[in-house]
Amino acid sequence: MKEIAASDSFFNIWPYVSELKAAKILSKKIKESELVHKVYRNSTEDFEHILLATEQENHFVEIVVDKNKKKVLGYLFLSL
Repeated sequence: MKEIAASDSFFNIWPYVSELKAAKILSKKIKESELVHKVYRNSTEDFEHILLATEQENHFVEIVVDKNKKKVLGYLFLSL
């Protein structure tokens, strides 16, 4: 996995983020400008893993995006 700049991510995650907020998986209190913590791309450049900040320190929601299919595969909780 290689870290990339959030601006280099090709995928518009915001509709999916809205769904996560509506389902109360992500807090509505977190500002979108502060939401994306890190973005990683795998070595074959097929997938992006977008880490979103939560209200708890070192706890993230990770969105996995398939670049080839241009869609979100899902999310998972990540605690570091």
